[in-house]
Amino acid sequence: MSFKTGIILLSILSCLWTISGCSGKRHISTPITIDKNAITDVVYGNNNDWKGNSTSLTMDIYSPPVMQEGKKYPLVLFIHGGGYLTGDKKSASDKCSILADSGFIAVSIDYRLGWDKGTGQCNGNTYELENAGYRAIQDANAALRFLVSEADKYSIDTNWIFLSGSSAGAITAICATYLDDNNIKAYYPASANALGSLVSASNNLTNKYSIKGISSISGGIPDTNLIRTGKVVPAILFHGALDETVPPEYGHFYSCANYPYISGGISVYRTIARKNVPVIAHILTDAGHGHDGESGYSDEYKMSETANFFHNLIQKSPQPSGIFYSTSKN
Repeated sequence: MSFKTGIILLSILSCLWTISGCSGKRHISTPITIDKNAITDVVYGNNNDWKGNSTSLTMDIYSPPVMQEGKKYPLVLFIHGGGYLTGDKKSASDKCSILADSGFIAVSIDYRLGWDKGTGQCNGNTYELENAGYRAIQDANAALRFLVSEADKYSIDTNWIFLSGSSAGAITAICATYLDDNNIKAYYPASANALGSLVSASNNLTNKYSIKGISSISGGIPDTNLIRTGKVVPAILFHGALDETVPPEYGHFYSCANYPYISGGISVYRTIARKNVPVIAHILTDAGHGHDGESGYSDEYKMSETANFFHNLIQKSPQPSGIFYSTSKN
């Protein structure tokens, strides 16, 4: 069965029952469980994991419930969290379903996980942690090249490509936007020497693309100078003010002095805002680190706000920039 034929059949079936929309609630709510137009386990690349074992890299592709013949749709690539140790693409199914309902081709990827975290809070192997983050960026770039190469098959508008992620996935999304082979060695020279190119690993595709926006849930970037000196990309950011895993301002990953330095959502917001590029930040003043529905913002709220932000960029009528503080009780 072809992709488009499958979509038509699934669209007919979706009309046989009622699908509830986004509730608009800001905080934690019951997870959505909706059958979507999803193609699962699509292979986009292959590479060795942290133990040297060859690993196939796969993605799930979610499409709008009803698609117009010949129309192309904007793409959101979502990258799950889990500290580069745990998680998988299925954990983002609810988020991708909401984005697909909002008119996007939404894709969730598996990427290479694993590093020696040790037995205590700060006893992990720092070099292996940096390598894990590096591999994640390599795989995200490989997934984007694959999707661009298959844009006609999956009805993707390559003029509008967005990245989103939670926790380690959000860090990966921001880093994939601002880090490349020209600047990566200034931050992770050992990883670059050991693992090779940041932008041509995990498959042999050479397709080009441009990221038009980012949605970050509890994410950050190694250095905001990367934003100041690069092509600034609009962003919508969600972060807990009490986050000790990815500090909202700046600090170290897991709040461990021996782990990589990172600037969180508030720092990213301020840096982008100074460049007069559209940026919105939602900060929960009484929340710590959280992702996949645990940060105090429901998936419906985060992804609906993300979809609205991206759609406004597409329509060239971006929302006014601003940082919004609230509590989990609001």
